[in-house]
Amino acid sequence: MASLRTDRVRAVALIKNKAGVSNEDTIKGAAARLMERVKAIPLIQKNILKYELTVKVDRLPTTLAHDLGLKETDFTMMILIEADSHEKIREALTSPEYKEIIKGALEHITTVDDYHWFSGEILTVIDK
Repeated sequence: MASLRTDRVRAVALIKNKAGVSNEDTIKGAAARLMERVKAIPLIQKNILKYELTVKVDRLPTTLAHDLGLKETDFTMMILIEADSHEKIREALTSPEYKEIIKGALEHITTVDDYHWFSGEILTVIDK
């Protein structure tokens, strides 16, 4: 039986690279710099329990979507954030320091139209 976790909440961003920006470029360059800057923000350190950036894998022979018979996604990255409350996430992500980092990502990696956020509750089925 799945159970709703009440000790943590999440925010998830789905991001599509700009034309001409490869996933390899993102992993080797922008993602590493982004993570270093994010973890240096005091409100991120104070409020956020997990900040994780995932970049789509290009090196496998087929995608998981292909293997499942699904449409390929245009999204190339995902940010997963966990905290004790949605308020803590919002406080950290709306800080001037974080907004400045996002401004840089929008200039170099993606666009406003291809950068989506949603907040949610966590339903855990398997947690090893």
